[in-house]
Amino acid sequence: MASISPARKLLAALFCLGVVAWISTVLSGCSAGQKGLLTITPEQYFYSAKESLETIDERNYEIRDLDEIIRILENAEKDAKKSDIIDKSRMYLVLANTLKARKIYQTALMKGEYVANRAEPFFVVNTKEVKETLRIANKWLRSCNAQFKTNLLQADLNFVRGLYYTQKMLTQHSRERKESLETAVKAFRRCLGQAPEFKADFRLFGRDQTAREVRMRLIESLALGGQQADAYGLLTEYSFSAIQPAPGTADIQDAPWNHMRGLTLAMMGRYEEAVEVLEKFKIIVPQDYPQVDEALWLLEGVFDRLADVHNEDRYKMEARIVAAMLKKLKGPFSKEQYSTSAHLYPRIMPGDNSFYEATTKFYQGRFAEAIELLDSLNNRGLMSSSNRMSSRIMLVEARLYAGQVITDDLLEEMLGLSENDSLTPLQSERIAYLLARYVMDADEKFSSRRIDHEGQSFIKSITGKPWAIEITHRRGVVKRAKEPVRSRDLKKQEEEEGVKREPGSIAAEIYANKHEDWVVSANMYLITLPEMHLLGTGRIVGRESEDEGGWVFKDDQIDGMRRSKHYLAIFEYDNSDSEKSLQGLLFKPR
Repeated sequence: MASISPARKLLAALFCLGVVAWISTVLSGCSAGQKGLLTITPEQYFYSAKESLETIDERNYEIRDLDEIIRILENAEKDAKKSDIIDKSRMYLVLANTLKARKIYQTALMKGEYVANRAEPFFVVNTKEVKETLRIANKWLRSCNAQFKTNLLQADLNFVRGLYYTQKMLTQHSRERKESLETAVKAFRRCLGQAPEFKADFRLFGRDQTAREVRMRLIESLALGGQQADAYGLLTEYSFSAIQPAPGTADIQDAPWNHMRGLTLAMMGRYEEAVEVLEKFKIIVPQDYPQVDEALWLLEGVFDRLADVHNEDRYKMEARIVAAMLKKLKGPFSKEQYSTSAHLYPRIMPGDNSFYEATTKFYQGRFAEAIELLDSLNNRGLMSSSNRMSSRIMLVEARLYAGQVITDDLLEEMLGLSENDSLTPLQSERIAYLLARYVMDADEKFSSRRIDHEGQSFIKSITGKPWAIEITHRRGVVKRAKEPVRSRDLKKQEEEEGVKREPGSIAAEIYANKHEDWVVSANMYLITLPEMHLLGTGRIVGRESEDEGGWVFKDDQIDGMRRSKHYLAIFEYDNSDSEKSLQGLLFKPR
């Protein structure tokens, strides 16, 4: 066997050394990369997920995009040490899971089926996956409720809470649905109360979430939750009307407002008026308003419902034209077959139709016409129980603002309604508001101007004046003076010690509801119902308490309140602009 020359041995050794050096370099690079990955901070995780969430294309995103964002947020929450990152991560996890549930629900709506031989709703939507996603969102929401230390984000958390309960409401029925709606409405109102000039810490689909957007979501919740009259009132209040278009542009510049108006009118059974609003979206392109396909989907459903009501072929043809337009738009409606939105709109009974017609006239300030329609509904006509109560409340209100006499029978009926436990929170607040104005004799002069007519007074009060969202009653307690032990006879010492009685109190969660404004003073009067008697000696002066989260009213007369009896709390406010306002709240002591 031939021997290997020394030169070849040297070359082989050098080659081996080179290979070893290259392998060590590669391995060191891998370890360096691994070390770099391990040094990603929770803050970087969070802000990466935040940026991804804010830049999602509303018209072209899938569930897996949200799943990736949720995974990154979970990593941020797990590794975070700072309380603000923990709070933000949990809040964003609620938001991301809610958006995921919304996406799944919208997809399920398109694939719903009509089922015969069963009670309403005839249209069945499979919400199993939606509920599973909402359960995950609820897990993170409970974490936020238990320990959320970032006070600057309380308004943001309430906004997210409102979005969650709105989506949850759509998967529920009867009592549970009503509870979710009330929670969502209260969350949105708290958000607006805590930050009248609200601007969220996050953006959704590239859009800033402002106070106007919060109010839009509030209106949407009410409209989809069966409280269409209140939704219409909030939408058409003069200060919240559509933003005027710039000169030379189309009159659909405020597309979100018109979109919500079309939905609300359709839910009220005002199909012809809804068509007038939604048809404007035929000339809108997705670049100007990404949700144009949803607006056209609503329009197609309105035409389907008109075809059912009037039995005319022209409405069917209009629906086909809108369907053809949806096919041309690159979105979910162009990819596959879908169910129209006709199933969203409730079956309107004749009495409900008359009530909604009266509602539109009432909020336009045409009280005489509204009274004529509402009078015709007195114990007559098929209508829902909720709308029947609303019609009686609105009749009293319309007569009051029209300068007509409120009869004793009508007042007694109003007092009877105030004791009805099935009232919605807004119905209860409206009754209390009217009774407060009646008791305090604040109904002497009424404005009939188009801008600020009295038909808008309740809506303007709950959105632009000091207002209490919730009150809590606490009974008085006995407090013994804490003194050092002076003798072995403790019984004798207890007899000598002074006993102090802490009076009962009512804590009210009051918001000014106006930017750079605050409540200077708040006084309260307690009225027994239905007797309409003043409890105690009169006015109870409130004081602001940060520890108890609002204004506190303490007085011995509060201890005289009886359980299970109804009371009217009348609040008198003075704000920083020296403007006085009134509010009433109905409640039962614990």
